[in-house]
Amino acid sequence: MFDKKESAFTVLVSACLGLLVGGLIGHFGTTTISEEDHKKIAVYQKLVEDKWLAEPDEAQVILDLISPTNLRNNLKELSKRPHLAGTPRDDELAILIRQRFEDAGFDTSELVPYNVLLSYPNHTNPNLITIMDGSKNVVFTSKYKEEALHEDDEDPDFVHAFNAYSAPGEVTTQPGVGVIYVNYGRVEDFEKLEELGIDVAGHVVMARYGKIYRGNKVLHAEQRNATGIILFSDPRDVAINSTDPKDVYPNSFWLPGSGMQRGGVYLIKGDPLTPGWPSTKNAYRLDESDVPLPKIPSQPIGYDDARVIMEKMGGPPPPEGWVGGMEGIKYNLGPEMLGAYKTHTLRLQSHNFLRNSRSYNVIGTIKGIIEPDRYVLIGNHRDAWGYGSVDPSSGTAQLLETARVFGQLVKTGWRPRRTLVFCSWGSEEYGLIGSTEWVEEHLEKLQERSVLYINSDSCLPGPIFEASASPLIWDSIVKITKMVPGVRDGKTVYEEWAAYHLAKNKTLPEVSTLGSGSDHAPFAFYGGIPSVNMNFRLDKNKYDISSYPSYHTGYETFYLVDKYHDPGFRVIQGCGRIAALTLKYFADSAIIPYSLQQLSKAIEENLSLVTSNGNGAKLLEIYDKFPLLEESAHNFTAATINFVNKLDLVKSTLNPVMLRSVNDQIMKLERVFILPTGLPGRPVIRHAIFAPSQFNHYGAAGFPGIADLLYKIDSLQGDELIKRHKEIRRHISDLTIVLQKASDYLEDFNVI
Repeated sequence: MFDKKESAFTVLVSACLGLLVGGLIGHFGTTTISEEDHKKIAVYQKLVEDKWLAEPDEAQVILDLISPTNLRNNLKELSKRPHLAGTPRDDELAILIRQRFEDAGFDTSELVPYNVLLSYPNHTNPNLITIMDGSKNVVFTSKYKEEALHEDDEDPDFVHAFNAYSAPGEVTTQPGVGVIYVNYGRVEDFEKLEELGIDVAGHVVMARYGKIYRGNKVLHAEQRNATGIILFSDPRDVAINSTDPKDVYPNSFWLPGSGMQRGGVYLIKGDPLTPGWPSTKNAYRLDESDVPLPKIPSQPIGYDDARVIMEKMGGPPPPEGWVGGMEGIKYNLGPEMLGAYKTHTLRLQSHNFLRNSRSYNVIGTIKGIIEPDRYVLIGNHRDAWGYGSVDPSSGTAQLLETARVFGQLVKTGWRPRRTLVFCSWGSEEYGLIGSTEWVEEHLEKLQERSVLYINSDSCLPGPIFEASASPLIWDSIVKITKMVPGVRDGKTVYEEWAAYHLAKNKTLPEVSTLGSGSDHAPFAFYGGIPSVNMNFRLDKNKYDISSYPSYHTGYETFYLVDKYHDPGFRVIQGCGRIAALTLKYFADSAIIPYSLQQLSKAIEENLSLVTSNGNGAKLLEIYDKFPLLEESAHNFTAATINFVNKLDLVKSTLNPVMLRSVNDQIMKLERVFILPTGLPGRPVIRHAIFAPSQFNHYGAAGFPGIADLLYKIDSLQGDELIKRHKEIRRHISDLTIVLQKASDYLEDFNVI
């Protein structure tokens, strides 16, 4: 579906410019051309010139300039010390990045501070899980940091294992009652336990990492009145060959038994104390007691410690598919302990604390020569839970090299048509804080002027290209990947990408819609700014796991990347090449190369999906005007087709003003999908059509408000059911109006 050589817009503008410039030269060719007329022609040509098409050699220059050696040196510097948000090393890297932007010759480069609420563990009183026998003797104590296994693993500033924003507190089980195993902690996992007659209320639960965002695991446990949650990485997900030392880090990229995944568990994005507003110096801040932070303690552990707990658990056997990879462990559900441990108790202690901290964004710009008030942005976060060699420093290394390459072009006299904005975000790991605060502070300006936001959280961990984006960007991503040399043995990245998908799914690759989990979220879901998130991941034909094994652990080191994930740095080079060409393509194309028909197609397909399995009939029963929503989706499809076709009719009248008008019309189209009050129950998620799933913030969903409102509706009765029906009717009406507005937005400029 992505074999188009050029979008309709690109083809059109090329023809238009040829006709216009040729006509002008023909006209002036019949008369004497004065110096003033020469200047007018030059200005006109510059205003309507498509720099992407006019500078074909520049793309190859960019490809050649991105250096694996520079990328390796960048990563080595970025990951040599831990750089948790709000720490001195994080500030040092912010200053380093600003200096790199200045050295590249950027027009502006600044540190942008925000005062935000962050969460930390107590290094003098570590979070622990202990087991005591009947005489109150401690027979087991969990580790609070990884064992040093390689020469660069140990650092005195490495943060202890914790989950940010997890509630402090202490929970102790009754004698002979340990924990309840809840598999991955998904909604369906808790529902399965309910089917089996197991109630987690009043108990500590234990969930393995993977499948969904850890914050959703904690919320699901809290909603069912669990008293605490222990999270662990299971060998089936992080050490699939074996847990023998010869098969794990430092002898491979698989995770050793003491590896612990840190991470945030707060679901609302941005500074917790200033929701919806930037956390600037004089901003009003909520009291900490008024912030809906998690109410139960949670703590991550490694699978070595998980084994000690789970080998003592009794209760029913696990359902099919719940057994992990710890050999000799039955994965019993609990909560009862086995007979030998009937007097034992388990205690979960969390000593996390909150602190107001300064966190920097670094923002650098290269001013556009024709449309300086139109922005093409590229960003990556800087903070890490440890060394962060993959997340985020592989992406930061790419960002710095991309900045150097564009700075080198500028020093030769080149300038982009539109302004390039380079962004290094702070405190992303805590909940996209730096990017969210910046978007909130500059929302009106960004909505008025932004063409595209490119996010590259991490360029690794594997050789398989992956992208999620607004459907407006899908065709462009495919076009760019066909231009970039392969990172393995293929001629291009697209060729490798296609070969992988043909082997896995027997289909050509497709770009997906966006989930959350990184800094594109405030742009896409709060501001309605078309965005793309790209990286290279592990080959799921070989390793069908949720993430790379060392994710957010003490073993995510420079050695890990240099030795295993990307020796030679070809993958990060490919990531940089794709990012840089995408940046130039959207900065320099005369008409913004959006794919309007991909947008309308995705809308229709997602509406069909959300109304499948009988949901369409259910919605019609609740609201007799539901067919109007389907009709409005069809109308939008017709409007996009008509808009693209009508552009062909304006060739003879396309001029700088017309070009600007057409670009504004398509650039701001997705803003129409923003609901001022947000989705039902989710005020900071405002995109009506594409947004993260309510039950997994990493996952994408089409028409998420409908899916949210239909969830468990059959279990509601009385006033609750009446209220839900009202919410559904209201939301369907909102969606219908929004889609009709989008169709109207594509009408001729003079039509209101």
